[in-house]
Amino acid sequence: MNSPQLFRKTQEREFFAHHMLLHAAEREIEDAKASEVGRFNKCLASMVLSALAIEALANAVGSRVASDWTVFEGLGPLEKLDSLAKELAFTYEATKEPWSAITQLARFRNDIAHPKPELILEEKYLPEVALGKALFDSPQSQIERQITLGNAERANKAVRALKAILTDNLPEDKRVGIYADMWSGSTELAP
Repeated sequence: MNSPQLFRKTQEREFFAHHMLLHAAEREIEDAKASEVGRFNKCLASMVLSALAIEALANAVGSRVASDWTVFEGLGPLEKLDSLAKELAFTYEATKEPWSAITQLARFRNDIAHPKPELILEEKYLPEVALGKALFDSPQSQIERQITLGNAERANKAVRALKAILTDNLPEDKRVGIYADMWSGSTELAP
């Protein structure tokens, strides 16, 4: 009886989490646009994933160019971006996009990671025609007010722009895998 021919498949990929995080954030935005059902939670998920992608992206680039990885690794996300700006010799204006959105998103990340209780006191005067619609609206915290479809889209767009900026400023030999998730492989007859 003949045994089936065996093949040896070899693959290689350097995993960078920012690709996974940005992809998931984008899917959450698409779902939030498609339906109002669960929109708030989808926007929250997208914003958190985009915020996490900032540091994942900084770590991906930093792993290739940071002069002292041990020091770099201990920095916060915005400090890592400052370090990369110096290392890669590019400047940015904190008041312009995508930097203002990145800064706001980093603050949002900290607020979500380290939430504090907040007493919310709200008083409204409503005309009778609006009373029925607003009767069961709960007052929102500062964190909750930030979670909108527009902010989720702005956050994702800003991190994607950051990815392009960082990739464009990397030396060409260090770009592979940063802008796009890549792998290589081969298949051959097994010996």
